[in-house]
Amino acid sequence: MPGAEPRTTSLADPVAENRFGVGPEYTVGVEEELMLVDADTLALVGSGEAVVYDAHDPEHVKREIRPCMVEITSTPRRTGIEVLADLRRLRRAVGADATGRGVRLVGAGTHPFSLSENQGTTATSRFQEIMDEIGYPLRRAVCCGMHVHVAVANADKAVQLAEGILPDLPLLLAVSASSPFWRGAVSGLASTRQAVWAGVPRTGLPPYFPDHDHYVAALEILRRGGAVPDASHVWWDVRPQARLGTIEVRLMDAQPVPEDSAALAGLVQTMMVDAGQRWDEGERWTADRFITAENRWLALRHGLEARLVDPVTGAAVDARTLLERLLDRLAPAAAQVDAGWALARVAYIAAAGGAAQAQVDRYRSVADLVAVTRWLADLAVPSP
Repeated sequence: MPGAEPRTTSLADPVAENRFGVGPEYTVGVEEELMLVDADTLALVGSGEAVVYDAHDPEHVKREIRPCMVEITSTPRRTGIEVLADLRRLRRAVGADATGRGVRLVGAGTHPFSLSENQGTTATSRFQEIMDEIGYPLRRAVCCGMHVHVAVANADKAVQLAEGILPDLPLLLAVSASSPFWRGAVSGLASTRQAVWAGVPRTGLPPYFPDHDHYVAALEILRRGGAVPDASHVWWDVRPQARLGTIEVRLMDAQPVPEDSAALAGLVQTMMVDAGQRWDEGERWTADRFITAENRWLALRHGLEARLVDPVTGAAVDARTLLERLLDRLAPAAAQVDAGWALARVAYIAAAGGAAQAQVDRYRSVADLVAVTRWLADLAVPSP
């Protein structure tokens, strides 16, 4: 969701907040958007403000645009294992605060049965302005994602890494899809969240920019024209984040368990290490957005069961096969950031069918979406 950004980036003077290269390259951090549900009915409940203030950790526990949501944010870490420790700790802390108010956490891209239009907007000027600007497409979109940040040495490299990983984004969507329900029914989509989110402007695949100056210049045109006030109003699947010095991958659904969130973060980190080293050696990219957009749709629709278009050969290939090839290619880069476990976990997720399929299977066995939501709440907060 748009939100949880305490500062904005000045497009008129982007260098003033350009933090690329400030810290170690390829550190990784995760933002998880989680739903808050009533402990008895399992329906969405607007307790986010109280839960956030109870948590007493404003750097790592933040309000979201809807009060039925909360965002937890890990510290930038060298490895995904360290991120996992953060996510477990934060989910436990927020879960405990929520329980004290008769509320539980749920990790998934969409709520199985509550209507988004019935949820309020968090009472801050920023959130209200965004809601007023976008209107119904955002009012109908209580959609929870996980965002992965990886530190990059310089701004031009960040823009190019976004281009370099673009053809593999559909695989990230397929393996992370976790939103098969909408408005009390099976939607038939693996990531309903992304289908709903598509109605919000400046989402989906980013345009092509050869370097950071072109990116800033394009956004400056929108700012001067009154379309956006600053760079924080761009919500593409992947974007450079100058104020954090990172490349941010935003298209993945929120995950039921923190182990999967951390594994996906490790996968993204490894993708950046691999592409970053190739960029350092002189490789540059211009991705085929026609094929990538089609693969993105197929992944959104079918998840890991998708038949995708091989970006190299043009042949139809199972998503699992392309993912296996990607994991094999990334193994050397994974070893450099101790992410072998993450790639193994991602392979396990793929073999098991993914979170969207697990939710549908659960529903078929119990025929009760309240029970499915309670099961998701049971998964969300890890045991001590």
